[in-house]
Amino acid sequence: MSDHELLQSYVSGHSQSAFAALVERHVNLVYSAARRQLHSANLAEDVTQSVFIELARRAPNIPPEQILTAWLYVVTRRTALNAKRQESRRLARETTAAEIAAMKTPSEGWPKVAAHLDEAMETLNDPDRAAILLRYFENKSLHDVGAALGASEDAAQKRVSRAVEQLRAFFIRRGVIVTAAGLATNLSAHALQVAPVGLGAAISAAATLSTAASTATLATARLVAMTSLQKSIGVAVFSLVGGAGLFQAAAYVRQDSDLSQLQTRSAALDRDVRTTRSAHEALTRRLADVETQIDARLAQARRAAPPADPNLEGTLAIWMARANRLQALVATRHDLAIPELGILSNDNWAEIASKSPRDVDAGSETAIKEALALARKTAEGLFAPQLQRALNAYLKSSGGFLPDSLYQLLPHFESPISPSLLSRYHLLQTGKLDAIPLMDQVNWLIETRDVVDLDRDNIVSMGTTGSATHSAKAYDHSRKAARAALGRQ
Repeated sequence: MSDHELLQSYVSGHSQSAFAALVERHVNLVYSAARRQLHSANLAEDVTQSVFIELARRAPNIPPEQILTAWLYVVTRRTALNAKRQESRRLARETTAAEIAAMKTPSEGWPKVAAHLDEAMETLNDPDRAAILLRYFENKSLHDVGAALGASEDAAQKRVSRAVEQLRAFFIRRGVIVTAAGLATNLSAHALQVAPVGLGAAISAAATLSTAASTATLATARLVAMTSLQKSIGVAVFSLVGGAGLFQAAAYVRQDSDLSQLQTRSAALDRDVRTTRSAHEALTRRLADVETQIDARLAQARRAAPPADPNLEGTLAIWMARANRLQALVATRHDLAIPELGILSNDNWAEIASKSPRDVDAGSETAIKEALALARKTAEGLFAPQLQRALNAYLKSSGGFLPDSLYQLLPHFESPISPSLLSRYHLLQTGKLDAIPLMDQVNWLIETRDVVDLDRDNIVSMGTTGSATHSAKAYDHSRKAARAALGRQ
């Protein structure tokens, strides 16, 4: 039976076998997508269960023309992102100082692709994404892909090839160099992971219990499926309405395979508790280290400053606390962060804090944007000379020819850097340097491509002997005016 036929059987006749077949057919796809985005296998299992519970609840509203694989993938992506945000907020509450993750060059092969795969998939339009999912995630033939999309086999092949090239271009922008054939091979071989044994059965039972009770909540359904045997019976008794639901709960807990699954889940929860406790202890030690640094800076300031300034200690303490808050914000406010922030030292952050609006301490959104804009400008100012020196080193080794890609500069940096640092810049010129006008050699070889805040950020331009910054807003306005002038000619 097709996905739609199974779904209709579940909707019209409440066929649990039909829903179980859907779960068994797609659980690996959902679990794989969740696992790639979450560092915890337990969180990935929770997300997988949530997705299928949502499928059970929204089944009557899914139109016949909807490809279920694509629907499940989109819901998984959204649910995993929500879970990731919730986990980030939980960690942020436990500490006032967070370190920026150490930037390391990704390892070779599939791990580099997996790190960006779901973000890359999000850039595709719906038909292209569905084509990739059907072809490589479910290993369907081009004929079957075309039939699902309502197109011919040739059209399906062209769509798949075009989507692979679009994904490949995305990976290259992230510093992951991969051929189209290599990407296709990686997707076929690794994109689909086998979900843990028994997860499908647990999900089917949880979804059944969730839809059988008119007043059962999602939290209750998850508790029935995922916690200990005693809580399973208790929640089933209090949340299920009617004898049929109670009978299903009793039948579920009598199954040996489900009992084993619950015991395994209980052991996993125990491990999670130990892991969380260890993480909390590590964060506590980190906070103690930060406090030690503050005390050391205060002691140094007391030795260097005139004793007649009684407010110095308080001012320094405020700056250090503000610097720690700004670093913690970078870890959670990805919309205001750029890769270059990772090169800032503690001293850089202290200086930024001293120049930042005081409203940052009260959580003012405007003040936070101003402070992190200052941090971005500082980081760009530190990175630009490094990039300029790498460019000159490359020109020396290439006999005066400019690179075709900025990633060719990576071996020429004085210290190894993450390729992600180059993602926001692009080349304006290629070919022989001597053939470029002198003015362009000074200012227009490399330029910032993306900005976070058009009103507050700068565009950085650089050449072999200098660099310049321009207001991003003014620069954008001048480019629009230039394009309008060309359009009138």
